[in-house]
Amino acid sequence: MNKAKIGFIGCGTHATNNLYPMLAYTRAELVAVCDLDEQLAHRNAALYGASSVYTDAGRMLDEQQLDGVIIVGPSTVHYSLGMQALTRGIAVFTEKPPAPRLAQAEEMVAVARAGGTFLMTGYMKRHGLPYKKARQLIDSGLFEPAVGHFKYGHWGNDNLNEMLLTMSSHIIDLAISFFGEPIGVTSTIYETGRTISLAAVLHFRSGQWAQLTLDSSQPRIQERVELSGSIDGDNALIVVDNVQQMELHRQGHHGIDLLKPELYEIEPTFDLADIQMWRPDYGIPNMGQTRHFVQGFAGELREFVDAIIERRQPYPGTDDVLKAMRVIDAIAARPNGYSDLQP
Repeated sequence: MNKAKIGFIGCGTHATNNLYPMLAYTRAELVAVCDLDEQLAHRNAALYGASSVYTDAGRMLDEQQLDGVIIVGPSTVHYSLGMQALTRGIAVFTEKPPAPRLAQAEEMVAVARAGGTFLMTGYMKRHGLPYKKARQLIDSGLFEPAVGHFKYGHWGNDNLNEMLLTMSSHIIDLAISFFGEPIGVTSTIYETGRTISLAAVLHFRSGQWAQLTLDSSQPRIQERVELSGSIDGDNALIVVDNVQQMELHRQGHHGIDLLKPELYEIEPTFDLADIQMWRPDYGIPNMGQTRHFVQGFAGELREFVDAIIERRQPYPGTDDVLKAMRVIDAIAARPNGYSDLQP
């Protein structure tokens, strides 16, 4: 298989601006587009080269010989249409969350496994370039993480479960991608009636932990990740700021003056060699400097299509779908206190 035949369900703003254009960077053949609004479906088919247009997703799944389907809409649609595709043995990519409730996501995972296919959720931050680089440093053994601090703020939401599913799931999944599946979560919530702020600590089997600060009172999305650890036995720190800048801090002099017998002999130290920084140069129009690559939209769709063609699980794959959902379910059930996540 040189190309994967893909159907796309949903022609809303997010899908049209951030996902359809990224198919050009994959080995996908967009063969069909579906939306309840036929005009939007015709528009996206014309824009992105699909030959067939549908307003009935079930009919599209029956009539087209699809290798995979991308579903972008409300979580209820992810679940209902995702189940229809999975029962037909078609690989599914849904935006997050894959379903409104954990039990429904578990159904989807069970059907995917039984049908020999896979379910991938759109946690695009795993594919953001700074986070991929941080993971490479960890996987290579150069950087050994110890503790993570994840801060994520966004616009108003007064429903805890909805806030966690629709926005904060990104940062919960990102923490899991660095430290593995959590075994417990401790959380504290503060509500104003219009907004929600949440502090949570994810506890991992390794003994590592990650602190999450989640806030729905921001005027815009704000994101900062700090991974404390070591390089060659010395303290080190990785900082990713709004997915736009990555810093690697190594142990150095850090401006500490060395003692001398006489004060006049002291020379102030100023060592910049311990700090490395990367940020995209948006003045250079190449793939690695574009928002869609930096933030991970292109990377996640590439991974989905490549996994179909190479007949393997994607990253994140079916086994990863439930991890963040279990954390969300536990916090929503007990927003103040500790919840054990072990089976």
